[in-house]
Formats: sequence, C-alpha cells, structure tokens
Amino acid sequence: MLNEILLALIQAATEFLPISSSGHLALVSNIISQPNLFFFTTLHLASLIAVLIFTRKEIKDLITFKQESKPLWIYIILATIPAALVGYFFNDIIEKAFSSLLFISAAFFFTGIILLLTRLAPNTKRKLTIKSSIIIGIFQVLALFPGVSRSGMTISSGFFQGINREKAAKFSFLLFIPLAVGAFILESGKAYFNLSLVISFIVCLLTSLLFLNLLLKIIVKNKFWLFGFYCFLISIVTLLIHFF
Repeated sequence: MLNEILLALIQAATEFLPISSSGHLALVSNIISQPNLFFFTTLHLASLIAVLIFTRKEIKDLITFKQESKPLWIYIILATIPAALVGYFFNDIIEKAFSSLLFISAAFFFTGIILLLTRLAPNTKRKLTIKSSIIIGIFQVLALFPGVSRSGMTISSGFFQGINREKAAKFSFLLFIPLAVGAFILESGKAYFNLSLVISFIVCLLTSLLFLNLLLKIIVKNKFWLFGFYCFLISIVTLLIHFF
C-alpha cells in the first residue's frame, strides 16, 4: 500500500505542476513495480475531481449555459478532439512508451525546453479564439506520452499566443476534464477494487487541490519557466537509471 500512496502523492504533485505526472509515475513504477495503467487513470480521476472543485465557478457557468460561457464550450471541444483521436487510435503505442525509460528521458528534456521558452513569451492579455484553442489542443496531443507535461504543453502554448496567463492556466485545467474521463473509460476494462486503491484516491484528491493553488500562484508571479530546469534534471536521472 505504501507504494500506491507514494504514486498518489507523485500524481498530485506532478499533474498540475508542469513536470509530467505520467512521466514520473512511469519512472517510479518501473523502479518499484510494473506500470499499472488502470491505477494511473484512477489517480487521474482523483485529480479530475480536484479540478472540478477548483474551477467550480467556470464549471457552473458552463453547465448553466451562460451567454459568455458558450464560446468556451466550443474551445474545449476543439482543443480536446486531437488528443481524443490520437489517444483512441494509438493507445497501444502510447502504452508501450510507459515502459521505455530512454523515451521518457527524452520527453522530459523536450518538456524542459518548452518551459524555458515561455520566458520569451509575450505577456499580453489576448482572449481565447478558435485558432488558439486548436493550437493548444495540438500541443496537448504531445502530452499523451509519458514525460511530456500536459499542463506544461497546454499552458505554454497559451503563453506563446499571448493569452492571459491566468486564463490560459484555467483553460488547461478545464481541458484535463474530458481527457481524464476518456482515459478512465479506455482503461475501465482493466478495473479492480481494493483498499489501497481507495486510500490512494483520497490522498491524491486532497493533495491535488493544494498543488492547483500553488501552480496558479507560480503563474501569477511569472515563475513558470523555472520548472524547465527540473525537467532537465529528471531527464538526466531517468537516463542514468536506464543505463545503470
């Protein structure tokens, strides 16, 4: 059970900080056990509930179909389609990547480069558009692979387009909802139930809320790019584990 709780804490800390939860879960699980994708998707479901709580105002506006929220529905759908299609048709390839530490190391390094580049992004306050949401959705496709941060890709692509930084982060959180639900459905055929799964779920939910608040504060202070250095470090660590 301790291994499962450790993975739950890692998921909570790395899902929203731009350092790739899938990469960390794959790395740790390759060390302590074989990757269990249903367990991973259950932890994502816990993080999903945390997102629903954290973005409850935006969610309320969406489900009540407020006039100002109608475009947001379109943006979420457009940004979700690319990842949904790739995740469905290439699921086997994505699953294999979870067992390759060499691939994960390269993916961490790629994430680090993208994060560092956000320091050069324009600090403007443009609004989301159909074009920008599609671009964010394309970046999200990359994050289907372990080591590539989903929040890192979606938030960074929003920054690159000059979208208001807090709104880019909130949009990234909202995009996590359909992706997490879709992943859980895909892995539901491998479902099981035990006490360690329940405890891990609760631990992940509570700590996810903490890290959501932390990330928003980091973005407001314009320190998002600093996570790139951590990604380089974990890339090197992963590479060393692979060879030794």
